[in-house]
Amino acid sequence: MRPRALALGAALLVAGGVLTACGGGDSTVSGVPDSETLAPPPGGGSADSSRVPATQDSGRYTEAPAPVSPDAPGYTAPAVGARERGYLSALEKEGIDTADLSDSLVAAGNTICRIRTTGGAADETTTIADAVAGQIAAGGYSDREVDELSRIVVDASAGQLCP
Repeated sequence: MRPRALALGAALLVAGGVLTACGGGDSTVSGVPDSETLAPPPGGGSADSSRVPATQDSGRYTEAPAPVSPDAPGYTAPAVGARERGYLSALEKEGIDTADLSDSLVAAGNTICRIRTTGGAADETTTIADAVAGQIAAGGYSDREVDELSRIVVDASAGQLCP
């Protein structure tokens, strides 16, 4: 497996865990704070500090994290059964090379299904699909556009993995 595929798999497993821990998609906070004092924003800067627009590269994160080895403590690859093989086959029929990304793709597909079946918000599903679609495109695993790849990943997940 390529280091990039391993890094993607680890990132998707973490993202899936974070999204699962978030619950049903309601991210609002209710109630009144216990104190009149508000905490400073992260980083200790003032609330009106200038931000770099999302379209510009701030240069802060220029390197990808180190890949996670499959034999690292705590790493568990997703189970690949008949449903998962059907999912990977559906992606391959759409022109996506799944050989190096199978663990990552299965993890993403299972996370998408978990979000859909627990009533998560549609944008959570889109976030996971867009992330894996970006990796597919960047890694040269398909010649399709990211938006199209994202739709394919969601459709294949819904058709093959989701109950």
